[in-house]
Parts: sequence; structure tokens; C-alpha cells
Amino acid sequence: MKILISYLFCTKGGVETALVNRLKEVNTSLYEIDLLFFKDYGGLSMFHDWDGNVYIEEYAENIKKLIIDNQYDIVIAIDSKEILEMIKAIEYDGKIGLEVHTTYEEGLKYLSSEVIDSVDFIIVPSEYQKKLVQSKINNKNIFILGNAVSGNLVYQSQCKFPYHKKIVLWVGRIDPHKNWKLFLKIASELSKLDEKLIFWVVGGLKSRTEEIKEFEEMIYELDLECKVRWIPQVDYQKMSEIYSLAANSGGCYISTSHNESFGMTVIEAMICRCPVIVHAVGSLTELVQEGRGLCLKNMEETEKIKAMFHFINSSDREKIVNRAERYVNENFSCKSIGLTFCKILDKV
Repeated sequence: MKILISYLFCTKGGVETALVNRLKEVNTSLYEIDLLFFKDYGGLSMFHDWDGNVYIEEYAENIKKLIIDNQYDIVIAIDSKEILEMIKAIEYDGKIGLEVHTTYEEGLKYLSSEVIDSVDFIIVPSEYQKKLVQSKINNKNIFILGNAVSGNLVYQSQCKFPYHKKIVLWVGRIDPHKNWKLFLKIASELSKLDEKLIFWVVGGLKSRTEEIKEFEEMIYELDLECKVRWIPQVDYQKMSEIYSLAANSGGCYISTSHNESFGMTVIEAMICRCPVIVHAVGSLTELVQEGRGLCLKNMEETEKIKAMFHFINSSDREKIVNRAERYVNENFSCKSIGLTFCKILDKV
């Protein structure tokens, strides 16, 4: 079976990470999978171990020729209608799939366009995202395929923070969707309850200059210069150390996103035994259930801040991280997600 998976831009982002982890356990003798990106923005190196072809091509005629010449059985587009429009313009008899990860209303507008009529099946990362897509589209086969966490991302007990401080971790881009302003407000209030807490913001190197300036100004305005450390970029291979440092310091991980179709950094923290506190939005409510973490609405409220403080210092910490780690291992390993992906390919 020959499959082509297409995404607009190849960065070192969540989609690329999800693809790398998903494909690790796919039997390439049964499933010949190629990848197509319209442009490379530094993410191509993530696929250097991949057995299939990785194409960088933005010209429509060349992409159409690629699809025709390789005679793919299945073509899957991720969060874009561009390749669907190209396929519509050629004689293609294979199956067409669409992966929908974005939760932005603007980014979902194309789901109501005519180009969706040609799609045979849709893949989403969570039950929440399935309901969101169903509200836009009727009569489509929709499969849930979570994101796999890398087998290289493991808890490191030897990572010890040399100071008597607890690290509260936040990972993501410095942009409005990730809601970094809420995190800084939480940091300001939590630091008043526990002077041992420090706050690490990891990521955001390529965020908009204006957003970074606003971020730095807010740190100053809240008098958090000695409390907040910004680490603009960390190699993915080093993230185990970051999550483990936070875990072993007695800290936690906080997600403040306005919405999430999955929550990759949340399960990364969980697999590294770092307790998680999440905003009760999107798919995060699915991940943090049954005592696997703390899920809160209106996180900035005084009572919610107190709840975070008590959670960080909970005597049940060991039970919480055990449940969370086991949940991720059982549901989001590369092997289980790769197997589920292959079953979807066989069904369609």
C-alpha cells in the first residue's frame, strides 16, 4: 500500500513531532509512506531516519505529477485544503484523507467548502476534536488517532535541581492561543503563596517580536524578573531533562491554552512523572481525568490559585504521577499509535 501524507510547512512543531513518533512503528514493507511539505522551515532534519521519501515541493503542477507518477493508494492532507484542490484537478482513483488538528475557527472554515466533498475519511486526535469537526461536516468517516509520545522521552531520576526551589514549567510558543499572559498572572499569585516556586517558560524563539516584547514587559510589570526564566529553545532530545527537573524539584507543569485538539506537552510531562495542571478546555479534559492531574476552569480565580498550591504540595503526588505515567504508556506509545494508524489505513 502506497500512502502520501502532506502538510504545508515542515517546522520542528507539534505536527512534525506527531508524524515522526507515529511512523516509528509502522511496517514499511507493508505500508510505503512518503511525506510531502510545501516548504521547509528547519524541520526536515527530524525525518533523517525515515525510510520513505520526503518531498519539499510547492508548485502545484509538480505535486500533481508526483501523485500521478507514484500512483498512491491513499493521499492524506493535514490541516490544509491546498492539496485537496490539486487532487480534484487530476484523475486520481485512490482514497483521500484529511487530518484535522487545528481548533482555530478561522483555520476550520475550509471544512464547509466544496473541496471537502472529495474526502473519504477524516482523522482527528481526540474525542473533542471529533465533535468539533462533526459540527462542521456531516456523513464522513471520522477516526480518532491520538499523538504518540517518543520512546526517547523518559523520566530521568538523576536530574536534580541544585537549588531549594520548585520549578513550575510552561512549554509553548509565545502567542495568544497558548495564553502565556494567564500563566504569568498565575505565576505572580502562586509566588505569593510559596517563595520557593520559580517559573520556567520553555519555547517561543520564533514567536513574533511584538509578542515577545509584550511578554518581557509583563514580567517586569508583575515584578517577576527574579522568578521567571525564559528558555527560548530546547532540543527535543533534551526535553526529558526539563520535565524531569521540574518533577524532581517538587514542581509541576501548567498548560494555560485557550484550546487544544490534543495536548502534546501535557502527555510529555505526564510520561516524565511531572504533575500537570491544565485549563479545562478542549481535549485536555480527556487527558487529565481520574486523578491524573488537576483540571480547572477560570484558573486566575483566587480559589483556583489556592487549589494549584495545594496540588503542588499534595501528599498524593506519587499516586498522581503513577496514574498519569501508566495512562500515557498504555494509550500513547509509538507502538500503539502506529498500530492504530495502520488499522485505519486498512479500513479505508
